[in-house]
Amino acid sequence: MGIFDFLKKKKIPIDFSDKNVLELTLKSDLLGQTLIDNGLGFYVDYLSEIRLAAENKNESEFKKLVVSRELFGGSGALWEIHIENQTEYRKFNTQFCDYLDLISEMGIKHRALKQTRKLMPKLN
Repeated sequence: MGIFDFLKKKKIPIDFSDKNVLELTLKSDLLGQTLIDNGLGFYVDYLSEIRLAAENKNESEFKKLVVSRELFGGSGALWEIHIENQTEYRKFNTQFCDYLDLISEMGIKHRALKQTRKLMPKLN
C-alpha cells in the first residue's frame, strides 16, 4: 500500500441490475421514438448498441459506447441535435436528461456526461 493510494480512483462496477437494464431499454425506446418522429432515426442504432451492451452486462463495451463522440462529441453528437418544433425539442431534451441520469446512476462517471447534463436544461 503506497502513500498516495488514497488519490487513486476506486473502480466502481456498472450496475447492470434487471431494474436498470429494463429502465435503460424503456428510456432508449422513448428517446428513439422521438428521434424517429423528428427524422433523426439514424441515432437509434447507436442507442440500441448501448442497450445491448447493458443487456449482455459487457462493462467495457458499455463504457466505450456511452463515453463516445456519438453522444458527447462535437458537431453531430446526439446531445447537440436541434429539432425545429419547440415542443418536440423540449420532449427530446427531457428524455435525454433522464437517459443521462440513469447512465450516471448505473455507474458511469465522466466529465462529458456531467457537463452535458448540466447544460441540457439551459438549451430549452
